[in-house]
Amino acid sequence: MTEAPERTAAAFHPDEALEEAVRNDAAQETASFDPNDMQIPAELRQCGAVVDKAIDYLIEKKLPSELIASALLGGSLGVLVRTTDAETMIRMLQTAIDSVRAGELILSDESLSDGE
Repeated sequence: MTEAPERTAAAFHPDEALEEAVRNDAAQETASFDPNDMQIPAELRQCGAVVDKAIDYLIEKKLPSELIASALLGGSLGVLVRTTDAETMIRMLQTAIDSVRAGELILSDESLSDGE
C-alpha cells in the first residue's frame, strides 16, 4: 500500500457525534436535494466509472446480480479491512443497514434500467 492511502486511512476516524450531525444535516437537505448540484471528486468519479464498467461486463456475461453484488461487497470489505479499523467499518456498515431499513436504497420499478 502506498503512503498516501495509509495516511488517509490513519486520519479517517470520524467520531459518532460527527457522523450523527452529518446524517441529520443530510436528512434535512433531502427534500431539496438536487443531484446536479452535488460535487463529486474526480477520483471518486474515476473509481465509480471503473466499477460501473465491471458491473456492465458481468451483467453482459449473464451472471446473477446477487453474485455480482456479493463479489463487489466482498472486494469493498477487503479494501476497508486493509485501510481502516473495525469500529469505523462497523459504523459504515451500520449506516448502510440503516439506509436499507429506511427505504433509502429501495428502487421503484420504473427506476430499474436493466429490466431486473
